[in-house]
Amino acid sequence: MYSTIKKLQSTAVVLLAIALVGVITPAGAFANSSPTSGLTSTLQASAKHPVMAIPGNNVIVTLPTGTTQVVMNGPKVPQISADALPGIFYLTFKQLRGSTVIDIHDFGILDGNAALIRPIHFDDGSTRITLKAGEKRALTITEVMGIGTGTLRWAPLNHYVADWQFVAETA
Repeated sequence: MYSTIKKLQSTAVVLLAIALVGVITPAGAFANSSPTSGLTSTLQASAKHPVMAIPGNNVIVTLPTGTTQVVMNGPKVPQISADALPGIFYLTFKQLRGSTVIDIHDFGILDGNAALIRPIHFDDGSTRITLKAGEKRALTITEVMGIGTGTLRWAPLNHYVADWQFVAETA
């Protein structure tokens, strides 16, 4: 009996938290966006000061090896009803100074089912590139994932610097 009451209390707390998030989160904050959608802002990130971002945010990441600007948009999913669908993440990197290694193993996706997905390559087949000052590169990652709220994390040099929260929605 005690465990049933505890489960009910825990469920009530979770439901209250979800309701409050809906109250304090601005409308459209987690919708798919693009740099022209008006939701863009510039955030500063480093291993000592990681950031939480949304699609379309400009994130300036300072690493010991250099400074990189990155923008993530997506995921774009087919507009059909399903529990899991392929989602495409669009990442644009611009090296501002120094050099940065962009390694697929530094990315992780937590999908709508709270499953951790570790991509094995970028869509172009590469697994690792090095950007030098002045270079720009667009990369995509496509993964089948559970629909719902999720997070794309980038942790270069084994240090988490940015999470992009997203909602993968279908028709």
